[in-house]
Order: sequence, then structure tokens, then C-alpha cells
Amino acid sequence: MKSSKSYKPKHVLFFTYHLPLESEPGAFRPWMEARLLKRAGYEVTVITSGVQYMTGEDIRPYKAWCTEEMVEGIRILRTWAPKHYRRSLFHRIFNYISYAVLAGLASILKVRKVDRVFAGTHPIFIMPIVYLVSLIKRAPMVLDERDLYPETAIALGIIKPGLFSKLLFKLQQFFRKKTAGILAATPGIRKRLIDYGISPQKIFLLYNADVFLNNSLPSSGDGSLFLHKLINKKILVGYVGGLGKVNDILTLLKAAKRLKNFDQLGFVIVGSGEKKEEYIKFCKKNDLDNVLFLPAVPRKEARNLIRQLDICIQALPKNEHFSSTLTSKTFDYHALGKPMIFCGSGDTAELLQKSGGGVVVPSENDEALAEAIKLLVKNPSLRKKMGESARQWYEKNINIEKACIIIQKAIEGYNS
Repeated sequence: MKSSKSYKPKHVLFFTYHLPLESEPGAFRPWMEARLLKRAGYEVTVITSGVQYMTGEDIRPYKAWCTEEMVEGIRILRTWAPKHYRRSLFHRIFNYISYAVLAGLASILKVRKVDRVFAGTHPIFIMPIVYLVSLIKRAPMVLDERDLYPETAIALGIIKPGLFSKLLFKLQQFFRKKTAGILAATPGIRKRLIDYGISPQKIFLLYNADVFLNNSLPSSGDGSLFLHKLINKKILVGYVGGLGKVNDILTLLKAAKRLKNFDQLGFVIVGSGEKKEEYIKFCKKNDLDNVLFLPAVPRKEARNLIRQLDICIQALPKNEHFSSTLTSKTFDYHALGKPMIFCGSGDTAELLQKSGGGVVVPSENDEALAEAIKLLVKNPSLRKKMGESARQWYEKNINIEKACIIIQKAIEGYNS
């Protein structure tokens, strides 16, 4: 009898600028996607930056222009990058270009034949490299649209609308039309891509919800009163996430100022980012001793801190572009059964309407936010009901099996 040939899984080459593992702070989505691909039966090689994007620290396992390690059966290549790139726009751009060039070089010199090339679309400098690699390796290209560029850069004031932004948009459109499949992180992003003329048949919605979250949750008694003792307040309102331009923490601080005389109410802000010092100065200037800042922490620790909060906040700037934003922290709040106040409109507001997990107020309106906080502070039964509804929605809609099917469809390029 002739022995049958052994099965060889398809090889996916994954380009992602950042890849925070469970032990690191930062966005979980890239690592979740790598794990989903592995779970779906693919061989996975990831090429990422050797510098942790939130802390600015070099996290390569040893010194080389490109290092290699295996984590959970996933091959990770980390390229050299300058540290602390957030210090200026020049350093940021140089860092992005360095990653694009070295990632392309690593894909040629250190990666054998692949069946698919998968990539996060940020930074935009990586896209020409990803496309060239897909041509050289004769492997279909699949994109992960976590955000829309250059639209987000324009909304944040990083670049101005004009000839350059139009060129970047046309470049992105060119790559989108060359893909076999696209993952969209929010319904709003999916809708915009369709409006841009991308076929809906190749766009797949994969929420920014960590499907592996239940595997890494701390026990309910793990430091359950740590924050209350630290800030000495009975009821805690908090935000856990990045402190950059996308998240409107200033409105939260202004609301904290309005509620300064609520003796039992404290505010906790956990995270790092380029605007953190500005926020700390605001608190000192206004004598806000009811606000506690904590540094960015690994995801498990962050979720333990969320578990200790009574009310969670997500605030976005007043800009139509951010109506398609649906952050991972929103899903973490739901998973941990926490009532949420959202400042903004669009995808997040619609999710809260479906889940019943929170209250929606207008963007950049600290008075409305303060009133919403007072409403929940005075109604513990309402807080409990919203938290339970949030958790129930998460359990019903977010799981590993569904996510595996979605990412597999995108990689294989078919919709049903």
C-alpha cells in the first residue's frame, strides 16, 4: 500500500508593526489574529518591530538586525528599530520607514515559500513593501484594516487635506483592490470601504474583541480592593488605554473637576501616551486630588484594574471620522461586566444601544459626562443591570470559534 502524503498547512506571512504579547501593554488584536490563524490550522510567521510601541523599549530577545523566537508555535521575527520614537514626528516617520524596509528584507532573507501575505495597514509605509513581497512570493495579499489611513491622520491633525493626502488615499485604494480579502475592525470601517468601491464580498468584520480574554482573566479576588485603597474612594470611575490624540481624556478630567466635591468619588486613568504629561499638568493646575494616574500595564493586570472600577469611560474627539471607531477597551468593559459611559456617536453608540451596557453622551461635553456619572453613582441598581447586560452581550456574540471562521474566510478569500 502506498502511503499518502503528509498534510502540510498553508503558510501565512503576517506583517504587523506592533505585536504586544500577553505580558505586554498595548493593543491585543495582532497577537489575537496570529493565534487565531494558528488555531485555524495555518503555519504562521510574523514580522514585527523590535521596539515595544507603547513603552519605547527594545524587546528583541538578543541583539541582531532581525531576531527569531517561537511563541505558542508561532514564529516571530523582530526587526531593529530606534527606541522612544514618539519624541518627534521625524523620529516617528524614521521608525516607520525603518520597519518597512527591514521587514521587507527579513521576508526575503528569512522566510521560505508562503501561501498568503497578511498585513496590518498601519504604518502606511509598509504597504508598498507588503505588495512587492506578495508579488515576489506569488502569494495573495490580505489586509487588516484596523483604522483608515490617511483619514485618521487628517482627523488628528497630523497631516492636512491636500495633494499629499489624496496621493496616500489613492495608494491605499490601489492596494485594497489588489487584495484577496480584507478584515475590517468595525462596521463603520466596512461601510466606508464599500462606499470607496471595494467589493463587500471580500470584506469581513472582525471586532476588536479579544476572543481569548476569558483564558487570561484574573480571579475575582485578585487585588479586588487595590485601587479603592490606593485612592481612598468608595466609587471609582476609570479609563484604561492609550493616552494619545485619539482618546479625549481632557473631557473626562473636566468632568472630574465638576465632581470634585463628591467626596466618595474617585477617577483612575491607566495608560501611557504622548498627552499624559499634559493631563497630569491639568490636574495639578486645578488641584484635582480625586484623580489617580497609573502607568500602562500588561493586559492581565489592566483587566484586573478594570474589574475594580465601578464605571468605565470611553471618550472620543468631536469628529465625524471617529464615528467608525470601536475600541478594544469597549469590549473589555463588556466582557468584565462593567457599565460604560461613551462620549461620541456611531459604532460604539450603536453597540451600547444593542447591548444595554451603558450610557451615551455627546463628544467633548464635560457637563453631560458629569451628569451621566452622577446618574450612575446615584443608581447602583442601574449600574448592576447595565454591567450584567454588557456581559451577556459579550458571551452571546464573541467567541473563538466564530473569530476563527471569519479570519479563515478572509485569508482564503471567500464570503458566504
